[in-house]
Amino acid sequence: MATTATALVQTAPFKQEFREIPLPVLGEGAGLLRVEANGICGTDVESFAGVASANPMDGSDPYPRILGHEIVGVIEDLGPNPPNGITVGDRVAVNPFIACGHCRVCLRGDSHMCRNHAWAPALYGFLPLYRGAGLWGGYSTHAYLDPRTVLYKLPSTIDPVTATLYNPLANAMSWAVLTPELKVGDSIAILGSGQRGIACVIAARHAGAGLVLSTGLSNDAHKLALAREFGADVTVDVEQESLIDRAMEATGGRGFDVVVDTTPRALQPLRDGLAILRSGGTLVHAGIKAAVMDEFPVDLMLYKGLRMIGAASQGNEAYQRACDFLATSDVPLERMRTHTFGFDQFELALDTLQGKVEGANAVSIAVTPTFSAT
Repeated sequence: MATTATALVQTAPFKQEFREIPLPVLGEGAGLLRVEANGICGTDVESFAGVASANPMDGSDPYPRILGHEIVGVIEDLGPNPPNGITVGDRVAVNPFIACGHCRVCLRGDSHMCRNHAWAPALYGFLPLYRGAGLWGGYSTHAYLDPRTVLYKLPSTIDPVTATLYNPLANAMSWAVLTPELKVGDSIAILGSGQRGIACVIAARHAGAGLVLSTGLSNDAHKLALAREFGADVTVDVEQESLIDRAMEATGGRGFDVVVDTTPRALQPLRDGLAILRSGGTLVHAGIKAAVMDEFPVDLMLYKGLRMIGAASQGNEAYQRACDFLATSDVPLERMRTHTFGFDQFELALDTLQGKVEGANAVSIAVTPTFSAT
């Protein structure tokens, strides 16, 4: 077995280097993961750029660190008294939040909200090398598994790159199903057609939703086509059409039971979401805005009796549902997986995700701890 991990280490905003890091001695309940693949998302883009809102660390220096928080791999070694049901050779998905496991939020399944930890919030992909074992990110050949890390077993037959969709699918299970308490036959509008928006279409359909609407921009045509493939009844290019008009037309003027806003930064989708809800409907605010919303329609919420719920990240139940779905569903999830890069192409992967590579038409991108062929 190897004695060191090869890791892509971020040393400052927009700066990184490869390092050989000694593998840790495993204490009770700990483990060592051989990383197979890691999904990337907008948080990785902002983290690489050093955007403060993307860094959950306290005032301490977050560098050097290994990015990557959507990790799939195989258990390579275990310390004494490993977690029940986990053995060497198992393929697992990693819950990125390291929680205490016994506080009030942990006991209700919301480990992503736990702050009862010496490093809280403790999150894979953000903890620096000087914390504990140091191997806290997915852009490495190996990752350390803290005894409090929650793992989800996956079939040995599943493609590990496709399996990285467990994270956006967990978001979707939380945002589109669990948080709004979606019922069979409910109508749902999903604002935004990134990988998490498309995953929300999949989750809503799986939960028995009736009418499903998906929105995107003009350059999201390939994403809206994929949303239709996965079950969206109505797709709206919000740069070319009125979302409110299309939503009212689709619902016969009633409005939607549930609206999920997955869009980052933009505030108009929140206003539109409130406008297209039926009386008594629910808006799930899941897209980070990093802004203060002026002219918030408070009285609209009052007169229509609306609920607005914030939904950051996802809890244990959502992760488990996502992994169960991956293991059993015949939905062609690999259609979402448009690109795979070696970790020496990480910056190209980020550019591709952001639409900076002409004609790439990216949806979901994974990075593997391999070097590109020369």
